[in-house]
Amino acid sequence: MKYFVGVALLAGIAGFGLIATAEDKKEPVTIQGEVVDLACWLEEGKMGPEHAKCAQACVKGGTPAGIATDDGKVYLVVVHGKDGKSPLEHVGSRVEVTGVVHERGGMIGIVASKCKKMEAPKTPEGSGGK
Repeated sequence: MKYFVGVALLAGIAGFGLIATAEDKKEPVTIQGEVVDLACWLEEGKMGPEHAKCAQACVKGGTPAGIATDDGKVYLVVVHGKDGKSPLEHVGSRVEVTGVVHERGGMIGIVASKCKKMEAPKTPEGSGGK
């Protein structure tokens, strides 16, 4: 009887492991936003064209990068392989990134498989920008 209970318990644990693995396999999604260095963004909210050179230097120096989307979310950028340009090549610019999104321990990340740089948004007339 103890043997049966032990085998059943191990089978149950293995089954939960398979379920967790199956749930982790998600379909790719596409997000749009600015590639930011997470240190300056998190500490001071810095982003945009005026911060691009600093962000590029920070990421080149090893600071993690994220994608700040228009809806207020920020995704940690994870790159596996080279199926398209890496978001890390476009720090300080707007990008469209396709990849699988994972959320664990309160952190949201996107494993980027494709990335393309987007045109900068045009400044509306009369706003003072050129």
